[in-house]
Amino acid sequence: MDLRLRRGVEEFNAGHFFHVHEIWEELWLETVGPPKLLLQGLVQIAAGYVKGESGGRSGAIKLLSRGVERVRQFCPSASGLALAPLVEGVEADLRRLRAATDDGVSLALVHVPGLRLT
Repeated sequence: MDLRLRRGVEEFNAGHFFHVHEIWEELWLETVGPPKLLLQGLVQIAAGYVKGESGGRSGAIKLLSRGVERVRQFCPSASGLALAPLVEGVEADLRRLRAATDDGVSLALVHVPGLRLT
């Protein structure tokens, strides 16, 4: 497993979503084949939570939706990651975000799932 993927998991679980996005995007640029699609989904999920931090509900929904669709095809696990719990958690956050009546959003509205190594 690439150390950047592992470091990104640690940063994701610590709630450092912008930093995670940067780490995984760098790795994504160097990756080919199916792992590239998985990384793209993970980058989009991290970016979706970044949007959530800044109050961008529609941007968060858009990025989280795209990311979870990409990651879902690799469930239950791939590249040393347990993906099914992540997908379930992001989908639950999407339901909460879509049900919100306010255009703004904070991360208090969501329950960011953890990401585990297998």
